[in-house]
Amino acid sequence: MASGSKQEAGKQSLLFTPGESLLHKANPLTSLVIMLWMISAAAVLPTAGTAILVLAAITVSMATGVGKRSVKRLLLTMTPIGVALIVVHGLLIERPDETNIGFIAVSPDGLDYALKVFMRVAAMLMATLLFVTTTHPSEMLKALDQRGVPPGVGYLVASPLLLIEPFSDRAKAIRDAQRVRGLDLTGSWKARITALPVLLMPLITLALSDLDQRASILSGRAFRAYPRRTVINAPHDSTFQVWFRRILLAIAILQLGIPLLWRF
Repeated sequence: MASGSKQEAGKQSLLFTPGESLLHKANPLTSLVIMLWMISAAAVLPTAGTAILVLAAITVSMATGVGKRSVKRLLLTMTPIGVALIVVHGLLIERPDETNIGFIAVSPDGLDYALKVFMRVAAMLMATLLFVTTTHPSEMLKALDQRGVPPGVGYLVASPLLLIEPFSDRAKAIRDAQRVRGLDLTGSWKARITALPVLLMPLITLALSDLDQRASILSGRAFRAYPRRTVINAPHDSTFQVWFRRILLAIAILQLGIPLLWRF
C-alpha cells in the first residue's frame, strides 16, 4: 500500500511537479496554511514588502525544483495584468499630479498605485503556484479526510484541481480532431475567434456529461453515507507541523485583523 501511495503522489498533473523537497514532503495542510499566510501578508504589506515576498517565493520555488514552471506561469499571467494596470491607473484615470509627456498625461501616483496592486497580485499568485506545484490534489483530499473534514467539503476543495488535467487533455484531443477535419487554428486572430465556439461546445457538452457520470459514481459508492471517511494511506503529519499550522494561521488572521481595527 505504501508503494501505491508513492506512485499516486508521483503522478504528473497539469501543475504538480514531483520532488523530494521539504514542501513536497510536508503535510498538504501545512502547505495550504503557508499559502494562506502569504496571501494575507500580501494583502497588508507595502509595495517593498510584497516585492520581497515575491522574490522569497521565487527563491523557494527554485530550491524545490518547481521554479521553471512557477515563474513561467507567473510571467504569462502578470505581464498583461501589469500592462493593463499601467494604462488604466497611470494614463487613463485623471489625477491631480498628472504630468504631460508629449501627447500623454502620466500620473506618478497612478503608477505607484498600479505597482502596489501589481506586486500584491503577483505575491498572491506566486503563493498559489508554490502550493499547487508542490502539493498533489489527491494528497490534499486525503489530508482533509484525515482531519475529519466532511467528504463533500473535501471533494469540493480538491476536485477542481483533480479535474484540471483531464479537461486539459480533452481540450487538446478536441483541438487535434478539429484540425484534422480542416479547422484553421493557425491563421489570423479573426479566424481563431471564429473557431472558438467549435472548440468550446464539444468540451462543454462532454464536461456536463462527465459531471452527471461522476455524480452517479459517487452516489453508487455511498460517498456521503458517513460524516467521516477512513484514510488508508494518510499523508505524514507530526506534532511540530500541527503547532506550526496553528501559529501561522493565527499570525495570518492577526495580520489581516490589526489593520482593519486600526482604521476604526
